[in-house]
Amino acid sequence: MPADGGKWLADPWGWRQGVPHERLARLRRHTPVSWHEHPDGLRGFWSVNRWTDAHTVLNDPATFSSRSGVVNLDDLDEELLDVRRTFLEDDPPRHGEIRSVIEDHFTTRAVRAFEGAITVLVDQVLDAALGASGPVDAVADLAQPVPIRALGRMLGVDEVRLDDLVRWGNELLAAPPTDLDDRDLASLPFGHPTALEVFRFADEMAEARRGRDFDDVMSALLHGEVEGAPLSAEEYRATWLMLVIAGNETTRHAITHGLLALADHPGALHRWRNQPDLEASAVEEIIRWSTPINWHRRQVTVDTMLGDVGLAAGDKLIVNFASANRDEERFDEPGWFDITRRPNHHMSFGRGGPHFCLGAHLARLELRVFFRRLLERADGIERAGEVRRLHSNHINGLAEAPVLLHLAG
Repeated sequence: MPADGGKWLADPWGWRQGVPHERLARLRRHTPVSWHEHPDGLRGFWSVNRWTDAHTVLNDPATFSSRSGVVNLDDLDEELLDVRRTFLEDDPPRHGEIRSVIEDHFTTRAVRAFEGAITVLVDQVLDAALGASGPVDAVADLAQPVPIRALGRMLGVDEVRLDDLVRWGNELLAAPPTDLDDRDLASLPFGHPTALEVFRFADEMAEARRGRDFDDVMSALLHGEVEGAPLSAEEYRATWLMLVIAGNETTRHAITHGLLALADHPGALHRWRNQPDLEASAVEEIIRWSTPINWHRRQVTVDTMLGDVGLAAGDKLIVNFASANRDEERFDEPGWFDITRRPNHHMSFGRGGPHFCLGAHLARLELRVFFRRLLERADGIERAGEVRRLHSNHINGLAEAPVLLHLAG
């Protein structure tokens, strides 16, 4: 058994003060592919810490499979894996076949049609925040409303139910390791009862659409076909659940961390305000800097080598995005927030391969519009209190982050 790199990597308490960048840097220097025992007694796992090795894993789904899970380190049997599977936890060709049902609605051209609506949403959020007499919460008041309202529009969700979408995402992604003694619970996505609420709502949405057809994501899900057959009820619900999580959680955390980065680097804020043509590179740097998802899991399918480390079939590993996005061999001064950084081949959306983030174009659009409109109206951001982090080693998210916005003169 290789030397244990520490149980902290899979322990939410090891991330309670933020991403442990110094520890990750030591792993990159000394053990680029490091072994870690699990704090809850599950099987240990490898962590892929350098950009180049992470890129290799992401682009070789035949050797590094997603079918044993992506967002947790549970040890589940094949029956449980199959019953709770979403298209995220699948490999080609099935992953691509299900993804193709909706991917036309997430192309650059398709999401650009939402720019006007997103601009209106952002302006409404900023009107309220900039009109406040004191500090506002960067999470609840600024970052959270935009992606969830945009997602609601795309899915046709009534605004009164949007808070449910936020709560469901938070609860599912903060789920503890699956309780394998409760077979019914373990059979749900994320092993969490909240999945049942999402399924019920997805079924209500489908019933409300019965006999009505629109050119939108919901209609694509309801009427799309794979190999000549419609999606099963289970595939429809699971895909709907993944859209709720992926379309909300990651962009919210990127906006929050972007706000705090600009508060901590006022020179970058002022330069961006004075040079709006930096928008594209600044947004990419926010996405790299924030790295909303710390890691994704893969399972080794055949004995292989990664770098100079031998991996055995059946080993589980994580692609450590939090580490790869600060790899000194790939990024100049990766610990510096640089809004002019080009190129910026971050891994926050993955980097090639079949699992490249479906919503990447939508996320980029939301970030561009949000910060463009903010910097047109505000010329300063200050931290106004302690932040409160989500209890997670998987999501680099904040639950609360007080900030003070300064109106432009």
